[in-house]
Amino acid sequence: MFVGCKNESVGNMHVVWGITMKKYLACFLMVFIGGFYLTGCGQAKEGVQSKDLHRMNAPVYDAGYITVGFIQTGKESDWRDANTNDFLNTFTNERGYQLIYIDGNSDSNRQIKAAYDLIAQKVDYMIIDPIVEDGWEDVLKLAEQEGIPVIIADRGVSADASLYECWVGSDFKTEGIQAAKWLEDYLEENGRQDEALNIVILEGTEGASAAIGRTEGLMEEIKKHKNWNVLTSKCANFTQGEGKNVMEEILKQYKNINVVISENDNMMFGAMKAMDHAGVKYGVKGEVITISFDALKEAFQLMMKGELMVSVECNPLIAGSAEQVIQDLEQGKEVGKIQYVEESVFTYKNAAQHIANRKY
Repeated sequence: MFVGCKNESVGNMHVVWGITMKKYLACFLMVFIGGFYLTGCGQAKEGVQSKDLHRMNAPVYDAGYITVGFIQTGKESDWRDANTNDFLNTFTNERGYQLIYIDGNSDSNRQIKAAYDLIAQKVDYMIIDPIVEDGWEDVLKLAEQEGIPVIIADRGVSADASLYECWVGSDFKTEGIQAAKWLEDYLEENGRQDEALNIVILEGTEGASAAIGRTEGLMEEIKKHKNWNVLTSKCANFTQGEGKNVMEEILKQYKNINVVISENDNMMFGAMKAMDHAGVKYGVKGEVITISFDALKEAFQLMMKGELMVSVECNPLIAGSAEQVIQDLEQGKEVGKIQYVEESVFTYKNAAQHIANRKY
């Protein structure tokens, strides 16, 4: 199995409340007693100040609202921005919720500390989008002891599944398999199935279930083809900047690349800039086949140009599924342990037919 690199950036915590006069008064009180930085939902991405996490006594929430704590991974990609906005627009006062939003800033330890704080605040529900799978056992046990249902969103955890209500998100391994299957079909359609193929893989963050699943699915299919050779598989942490930097280093080392597979669109955007700078032609009319994941709107634009050849969808709009779980639990209903969102595979051939309907 290929191993990526560790993400070591340090992040901070902030809270988003619904916008009413009563909430503003509550926010000023929270700043005084807790040291949190609070901001309105409409300013979730601007004016956020850095503050350390602080332990605090549980605040008093407005009666009638369901209080939901949401711990996000960070702001590492356009996909993540769409995912965050989906949660902020779903769990609003108007819909009956009081949301505490926490940006993990790509720091798994900070995410875990934030989870302990949400437990201390006695939220009604906690939604966690974990940066990495490991390290969640103790805090999930405490949440269970305190009677706080936990929903795992997008990425998974290695903790025992009995410690959380359910997981909502994408089937990452299947996404990897779909990408490799598309490559197989493309080569056969063009009479190239017997060609020796040199592949480069840009992996996501080490320990992230999206990276683990996609790599596993890709490698499972790649190993079925004796003429497919993985030159290298390197971590670029799901970011465009690292995608560019890592691809630049790969291009210095290898001159015979036939396929670049990026485990998200943003890393591919960066890799394309590196190939442009190096004079490497890619896409439908180029020398390098380009395969990516997420299916962002910018990816559709590149597919329509023939520069990106396929993007396997990873749907960021999962807040509605998480909300349905909460509503079912409120009514005493049982919920399924694993809940996949609907996703598709888009290519340079069909991108123009679907771009008008894209929400992200």
